[in-house]
Amino acid sequence: MTEPAGTVVLDAAGAKAAATAAAETGVSWVAVASPPAGLEKLKSPRVGLYKPWAASMDEGWTRWLLEQYGFDPKSLDNKTVREGRLSEKLDAIILPNVEKETIATGKPHREETDMRYFAELPPEYAGGLEKEGAKALKDFVASGGTLVAFAAASDYVVDEFNVPVRNVLARSKPDDFSSPGSLLRVRVTPDHPVTYGLSPELAVFQDAAVAFATALPGLEMERWVLASYPESPRDILLSGWIRGEDRLARRAAAVAMTYGKGKIVLLAFRPQNRAQTHATFPFIFNSLYWSVLAR
Repeated sequence: MTEPAGTVVLDAAGAKAAATAAAETGVSWVAVASPPAGLEKLKSPRVGLYKPWAASMDEGWTRWLLEQYGFDPKSLDNKTVREGRLSEKLDAIILPNVEKETIATGKPHREETDMRYFAELPPEYAGGLEKEGAKALKDFVASGGTLVAFAAASDYVVDEFNVPVRNVLARSKPDDFSSPGSLLRVRVTPDHPVTYGLSPELAVFQDAAVAFATALPGLEMERWVLASYPESPRDILLSGWIRGEDRLARRAAAVAMTYGKGKIVLLAFRPQNRAQTHATFPFIFNSLYWSVLAR
C-alpha cells in the first residue's frame, strides 16, 4: 500500500494514546501490517510566538489555536527577541498578523493623511524589535530555525530579509484593492512539506492587502510557491465582496524558501482567523513540523 507524502504513521502505543483525541476530532486511521518505507520520525517542534507590546488580537487567536492542538507556544516579546540566542530554545517562530511598523518600531501604521498621534507606552514597554531584534531573527533562521509570517507581518520579513518576494499590494489604496474579510480561491502546490494533506483548491480568508510576486532566487536559496490565485479574476472570489481582484490574478498567496540553514514561510492571508478557518490550519501545523524535518 503506497501512502501519499505527509502521511502520519502511529505505532500501537501512539494510536492508543491518540484514540480519545481522534474520536473527538473525527480523525480516523487505517491499520497496516508493517510500516511503509521511507518514514522519518517526527518530534515536537519548539514554537515561539511573537507578542508585541501593543495588544494583538491575532496573537491571542494564534496562541489559543496552538494550545488547542497540543503545541506549547512560548511568548516572545520585543526584549526577548532582541536578546538573541533564539535557536537555543526554539525551532520555529510565528509572527502573527501585525503591521510591519509595529513589529519594527512599536508604532502603529499611519497613512500620510492620518493623525500622527498615538498613546505613548511606559519606557519599558515602548518600541519594537529595532535593529537588534531584526538581526536576532536573521541569525535564528540562518542557523536553522523556521520563521512563519501571517498576512501583514510578511511585509516585515520582506523588508528585513533578502528574499526574492515583494508584496504587490503594499502601496495600494482602498479604491484600488479591498477585501474586507472575504473567502478567496487559491490553488495549492502539492508535495511540499507545508502543503501535505491540503486539497488542490482551497478557500482562504483574506482581509489584508497582501499578495506576492516572486522570482527565481540565486544558487544560495530554494524557493517554492505553495499556493496561488487563479489566472482569471472572475475565479478568485468565493464568498463575500472584493474590489480589485484583477490585482490578485496569478499572484502567490503562500511562499516558502530556504535562508541559510533555515526556512521562511510567508502566508498572505490569516490561516487561523479566529480559529474558524479549519481548512487552512495545515499551513500552520505543517510549517511548524517542517522546522524539525531534515531539509
